[in-house]
Formats: sequence, C-alpha cells, structure tokens
Amino acid sequence: MVIQKNFFSILLLIALLGTTFQSWGTQKKRPNFIIIYIDDLGYSDLGIFSDQKLNTPAIDQLVASGQSWTDFYATSSVCSPSRGALLTGNLPVRSGLYGDQISVFWPGSAKGIPQEYITLPEIFQQNDYATAIFGKWHLGDASFALPTRHGFDEWLGIPYSNDMDWEVEGITSTNIFQEPALVGKKWEIVGPILNQRIMHPQNSDWHVPLQRSVRISNNSFNDEIIERPADQTQLSQRYTKESIEFIRRTANAKKPFFLLLSHSMPHVPLFSSQPFVNKSVKGLYGDVLEEIDWSLGAVMRALEKAHIVDNTYIVFTSDNGPWLRYKDHAGSAAPLRGGKGTSYEGGVRVMTIFKGPRIQQGISNELGAQTDIYNTFLSLAGIEHSKEAQDSFDLSITLTTGRDSPRQFIPYYSGSELRAFRVGMSKLHFVTADPFDKNRILHDPPILTDLKNDIGETKNVAALQPETLAIVQRKKEQFLKQLTIKASILDRQYHN
Repeated sequence: MVIQKNFFSILLLIALLGTTFQSWGTQKKRPNFIIIYIDDLGYSDLGIFSDQKLNTPAIDQLVASGQSWTDFYATSSVCSPSRGALLTGNLPVRSGLYGDQISVFWPGSAKGIPQEYITLPEIFQQNDYATAIFGKWHLGDASFALPTRHGFDEWLGIPYSNDMDWEVEGITSTNIFQEPALVGKKWEIVGPILNQRIMHPQNSDWHVPLQRSVRISNNSFNDEIIERPADQTQLSQRYTKESIEFIRRTANAKKPFFLLLSHSMPHVPLFSSQPFVNKSVKGLYGDVLEEIDWSLGAVMRALEKAHIVDNTYIVFTSDNGPWLRYKDHAGSAAPLRGGKGTSYEGGVRVMTIFKGPRIQQGISNELGAQTDIYNTFLSLAGIEHSKEAQDSFDLSITLTTGRDSPRQFIPYYSGSELRAFRVGMSKLHFVTADPFDKNRILHDPPILTDLKNDIGETKNVAALQPETLAIVQRKKEQFLKQLTIKASILDRQYHN
C-alpha cells in the first residue's frame, strides 16, 4: 500500500512538473505584436498597388511574406479619431473621440483620450507584456492624456501632428480656436502663409516638441521635453532606433511586447534625413516613403537578430488616406475616389498588411477595420476578448485559415454624422462633400454605388438595384439601434 501511494505521488509530481514546464514554455512563446502606423499614406503609395518607381524592398518583402487586405478601413478620414479607435476598439462616435467643429486635438488641449476606456496596450500590460510607442500620439498633450497614462510603459515622440505648433502674426495653433466667431478670419490670415511653409518646409517654422515619457510605477511618471523644436529631419531615424532598442531589451529579458511605431510622416511638412535627401526619383514625398521603408527593414532585421521574427505579428497600415491638396507633397489613392477629409473610399480605405505566425500569404478582399485589430491581437495572444471594445471583430480565423471575415459592414462617419454605409460590395452615400465639408450635398434618396464594378464611386445604381438599397438601409438601421453617440470630446478640448 505504501509503495502504491508513493507511486501515485510520483506520478502526481511528474504531472505537476509537466504542467509547470508547459506553462513556462507557453510563456516563452507568447507572441509579440507590432503596429507600424503611417500618417496620411495613400492607398496606392505602398503595397500591392504601389508606384514601381519607388524603391521599397522591405515593404515589398512584407507584401510577399504577409497578407495584404485591399478592403481595410480606418474609422475616420482624420488623425485623432482614427488613433483613438485603433487603441480602444470603439468607433469615435461611441467613445466621444470625434469633433463636429474641431476635428483633431490641437496644442494646449484640456481634453484627451478618456481614462474610462481600457486601451489595447493596457490589456497587454495587465498580461505582463512590455509596451511602447515611438512617434506621433495625437490623443491629447496634457500630462494626464500622454501615452504612458494609457497603457504604454514608454514613449518618445511628438504629441500632435508635425504641422502644428506655429505662430503667424500673433495667431497660434493654440489660440486660433479659442474665439469661435473669429476662427474663419484667423484662417484667412494664416492659411496662405502656412501653405507656403508646408510646400517649402523649414524646420524652424514649427515649434513641435520631441518628448519622452516613462512609466516608473502605476502612479509615477518621468516626463521630459528632449528638444524643441524637434528636428523633423531626424524623426523617422529616432523613432526607428528607439524601436530597435526596445525590441533588443525586451527580447533579452525574455518578455513579450506590444510596440506601436507611429510615423509622423508623410503627413506634411515633409522632411527626410540626409541619407535619403534626393534619393527617390519621386521627389521629397518619395524620399520620405523610402526612409519609412528603411525603417521597416531595420525593424525586421532587429527581430531576426533577436531570433523572434517567427513569433512576432506585424500590421502595417495608415490612419487615413492622402492629403491630396498638397499635390506632389501627398500620395495617391488611385483607383479610389477622394482622399483625407472625405467619406469617399480614398479617405478611409487604407492598404493594410498582416504578417505573423500562421498568417496565410497572399491577398484578402475581406472586410476589416482598424477597430478589429484590438480583439484580433488579443485572440492571437491567447487573451480573452474585451467586451468594452464594442466595434472590434476578431479577424484571426480569417487571417490564419482564409475563412470569411466576421465583419460585414463599414460605417463612414464625419464627426457625428453618418455619411455612408457599406454592406458587402454595396455602399450607400447619404452625404457627400469635398475635404473638410466643402461642396456638401445631402442625398435623399441616398446614392448607391457598386464598389465591385465601380471602385471610383462614379455611378449611382440605386434605380437599378432597389433590393440592394433596401438591404443596406436595413443593416444601417440595425447598426444604429445598438449605437449610443457620446458627446464630442474634441469640440470641448479648450474647456475644462
């Protein structure tokens, strides 16, 4: 009997040790996650439809080894709402991170991303991941709104867009909105001068700070301004080098990580470091994109050197479409219509590439949105989905098996206004406008476009497809019934 008891005790001990070893093995194998977030990238600038005159070997390799999504969407055609949606898994209208009067955060804002939302990096922190962001933030520049207060262990970057923090005849990017009745007159004064500066960029024209913030504990942070104005010719280099060092440190510590490499460009003004000046036959815009390609290549080499490339998921995407008003300082959305500031496809459809363990290579025409990255990453990490990320569909099965996407619709918002709605390949336009509400037209009845046969959105087929129109309308109504729109945070950013 004693021998039998000892025998079963040994078996139990072996089982417990096996479970422990398995747990350790699983912990070591927990995947890493990187989002490479480009600012104002054109749909056909890089990726499967890219201009062949551009020299982008790293991105070409990412396309060849990853899965490119042709029908993937940012949630807004401007910066702050898109970025908030990416990190919270919620549409801007659901979180309040949108504006009807002021579309993005500006310097000196009294508001920022709400504390009530658990961001994707916060979930990773709770699961013992190292987290970092290097680059543009644009979700509030007050101390309580900085990235380290919302799930990131460390940040080096700029707090808002690189074309902010300017002064023209006493008018600044902080005080221009503080007297609403005078905003139009102020823009008449500063607009032409700012456009001239953007087309002929000089670093001294902007006073954007380069900041560093480190989380010391849950309630303690070390914040500092490293440089003001930031040397914008060095931003892509600095973000990349910080990312590489972060990868090296966390890999050496045998710790999984979540990294957001958030490039400031090709948002205007455009700058590149000396090795990339006049490097591209596509001019300054091409120089910027080729430096971003260098950055991706450097990150990939760091992963290989750390022997974690096969255990790292990468998403390469953009916050919205190209800012077409700047012509050769902007990208191309072709064959899509429109660009930044519109609800046409060129404003929000963004070429997106996924790469990582078990992700199938090739091209996907399934529907996806940046809010979906939240629960997709959690699923790939083996972490329970977040119910708070109400607009996040898990795309992991589609990525790894090729099955249909669980997302079947896309809402197109401008501020709090639903301007269009897509179901399958059919898109209804309720309101159309040129960038930033010029030539606004209300369509009643709405315009129906067939994106499969008319990707440029040139024809109204509502009269030819009344059943399809009715289907999209019903789906839109079902979507709106479960949506509660919160008051705009961005419109109140100068009010405590």
